[in-house]
Parts: sequence; C-alpha cells; structure tokens
Amino acid sequence: MLGDDDGARERAVGPELVVRFQGLLRAARLYNRSNQAYQRQLQDFMEVVVAAMQEEETTLVAMGDYFYLNGVRLKAQASKLSIFHVLFAEFECRALGAVRFLRGISADELETFLKQFLAARNPERGEQLPDELPAAGVLHVIPVRARDLRPDDHGSQQEEEQEAGDPSGVRQRARQTYWRAVVGTRAMLLRTAQTGRPALRQARRLVQPLVDNIMKNEYSILGLTALKDHDEYTYAHCVNVSVLSIGMGQALGLSRSALANLGVASLLHDIGKIAVPAGVLHKPGALDAGEWVQVRRHPIEGVKMVARMPGLSTLTLDMMRVCFQHHMNLDHSGYPVAPSGRLPVTFARIVAVADCFDAITAHREYRARALTAHEGLQHLMGPDRAHFDPAVLWALVKTVGLYPAGTVLLTDSGHTALSLSPNPADLRRPFCRVLARPDGQVPGEREVQTWDPMPQEERVARVMRPDEFQGNAADLLAA
Repeated sequence: MLGDDDGARERAVGPELVVRFQGLLRAARLYNRSNQAYQRQLQDFMEVVVAAMQEEETTLVAMGDYFYLNGVRLKAQASKLSIFHVLFAEFECRALGAVRFLRGISADELETFLKQFLAARNPERGEQLPDELPAAGVLHVIPVRARDLRPDDHGSQQEEEQEAGDPSGVRQRARQTYWRAVVGTRAMLLRTAQTGRPALRQARRLVQPLVDNIMKNEYSILGLTALKDHDEYTYAHCVNVSVLSIGMGQALGLSRSALANLGVASLLHDIGKIAVPAGVLHKPGALDAGEWVQVRRHPIEGVKMVARMPGLSTLTLDMMRVCFQHHMNLDHSGYPVAPSGRLPVTFARIVAVADCFDAITAHREYRARALTAHEGLQHLMGPDRAHFDPAVLWALVKTVGLYPAGTVLLTDSGHTALSLSPNPADLRRPFCRVLARPDGQVPGEREVQTWDPMPQEERVARVMRPDEFQGNAADLLAA
C-alpha cells in the first residue's frame, strides 16, 4: 500500500517519525512524565504521528534492516543512520516487526505504551505486548509481532535490494553486522564505565561477526567505515578500528583465532579514555598543556582497566599491549615514551594505523573539513609514513584499496562513480555506484547502476575533489 503521491508524504515525514520515536524512547528512559524535556518529546512525536496518518492509521514496519512507513521504504541521511539503527535494534530485541498508530491516539495511551515497551526487554516479553496493552487501556497503539507481519505490511524487499544493485543482499548483511556492532559497542562501553572493567564476553560476541564477514571476503563492511558524520561516531570509531584491523590482519596472513583476538583488542583500544573527563575529550577547541597530559594518560588507564580483570590469558595480554602501545610510533615519536630499543608489538602496529586512518578522516571542529579517505591514505603513505610499519601500511592499502569507500572517481570514458568498497582482486577497480554517465545523465533512484567491480575497460582518470561533487557521498554510501 502506498500513500498519496506515490509515497511522497511518507518519504517526507517518515524519517522524522523515526527520529522522534527514538528521541521519545530516550527521554522516557531518562525522565519522569512531568519533566519538560519528556513532555516536549511526547508532543513532538504526537504531531508527527498525526501528520503521517493515512486515512485512519499509520504503520511503521521494521524489516530487513529497513523501516517502512505505510509500505514506503524510508531512507536516512548519513547523520541520522545511527538513530535508525538504534531504533531498529529496539524492535529486534523485542521480536516486534511493526507498530500501528490509530487515529484518536491520546498522550496518556502513548505514555502507557512507552512504559510497557521499555519494560519488555527481550523477545519473550516483547511478544506479549500485543495481548497486554488492551488490558492496560491502550487501544490506539498496536505493536505487531515480527512473525505476524503480512506481506503487504511493507514494500517488496527483494525489489528494493535489486534496485540498489544488491541482488544477493551482501551489502544489506554488511549493514546489519556493522550497525549491530555499533549499537552493541555503545552498550558495552557504558557497562564498562559503570563497572570499571572491560566487558570481555560482550566484546567477543560483537567481534565474531566482523571476523566472519571479512573472512568470507565480503568487503562491503569496509565501506561503512567511511561513514563518520553521525551521532554514534564515538562508538563507531571503535568498530571502524576493529574492522580495519581485522582486514589488515587478514592481509598479513593472521589466523582466524589471531584475528578474533586482534578484533577484540582493537575494539577496546581506547577504553582508557573512559577515565578522561568528557569535557576534555569533547572540547571543540585546542587542548591546553594540562588537558593534553590527561589525554595522553589514556593508554596507561586502559592497561589498568584490563589488569583489573580476573585471570591472565593471551587475549588480555594482547589487550594490554594494544591499549599501551597504539600511540607509540616506530620512529620513537608518540606516547607513552617507549624504553630505548623497544618497539610496539604487531597487533599494536596494526591498530595504530587503523586508528590514525579513521581519526584523520573524521570531522573535527578545528578543521575546515575532514580529509577524504583518499587524502587520508595519501597522508599516511606520505608525510606520516615514518611513524608506521611499512608492511602494515601496505596491508591498509590492500584492505581499503587505492580508492577507499567514499572516493568520487572520474573515469577515462567520462563516467562519474562513487567507490563503495575495495576489490582485492584489482585495487585499481573498486566496487562502485555510477553517479553520472558520459552524456551527463544521472541514474534515477529506482535505476541504481553499480559496477561489481569496475569493468576492465574502465580506468580511473582522476579523483574528484569534494568541491567538484555536488551530491552527498556519505548519504549515497549509506543508501
């Protein structure tokens, strides 16, 4: 089923509905019902639900890593992706597939629904919600179990994937794996901040799908590390460093068990920053001398946190070394200062490159703009190369390609293309989305053209500067 104007209203109001829904859940967790911030979120959500009404109801469906509003698939801007995926995880952990809002919904009903929804923290409790809410007086908010969804409750998922140039679902699986890792890392680090000890079992569960994905040579997940401008980047940085480290470790020939340990150690490489005051970590301007001292202590604080864990294993030793050494450089610059003649271990050398590459390509308040991934790669291979192990730098190139995800390319034939993920078989020809054909024609949304990978007859003439490309590469990567 489609809304008016072939879904135009749903596409316009749908993303706002998702953002308001997640904002309301967050407010309901933090505040009591009399709080002004909570009441404002409640009112804003009520307004957008009414605006989304199609005849007598509006239905938000979560399926196949997408949200559908009244049967129309919703697309998020890159900056809102984390909100979409966090809300999707809320549905998933309760085994819910949709929520229907009926005309006549009241604020009191919505508040009761929120209370019951938040109390149902697992699939068993979530599946009871449709039966419990009517008894609680909630008649205009109807949750739908995932197993009870009808085919006409959402758009054709297969058709959407084929339109996106992903008929086998590889990119969709990569998105699911990546965002589950980001959401899980957020929960893990919050728990670690409360206990003072790394949540090692949780970290292992998060890393295993990343290792499996890369071991299967499904490199789409590497493209998602190029998404930096979103609310969850603090946690995504940890996942990005883990994904990049695992990819480089594979390029260097590490075993699966070694990749698993590397993945956990890299995911937790910055855990010592929990001990650094938030005002210092997130200061928009330059740090003063005292603040730098606090930041430079995070490798030591990380080692102390890992040392509080009971027992000693190969993994905990790897974690301590990575925490302590990931800012040490091979030319003896960096911090903490290494004893004379001591060099970082292999895992720390890998994480150092992954950490630096992800950090220099992220937005910072003191920069006019972030370096593109291609510029970041040039920087590491040029001015900064003395800091790093040459073999690890080459492993980075093997992992992200000569034209990392997010790079806009102009080919000899006149095509404009966006690099989506690397092609290990030929680093010169990444997997791409065609943005414009030689005649200037731009493929429409429903006729997405991809190169899987760039054809042999095509060759990159040059990399386009950000100011030459009028679109938003991050939004296209996220699509």
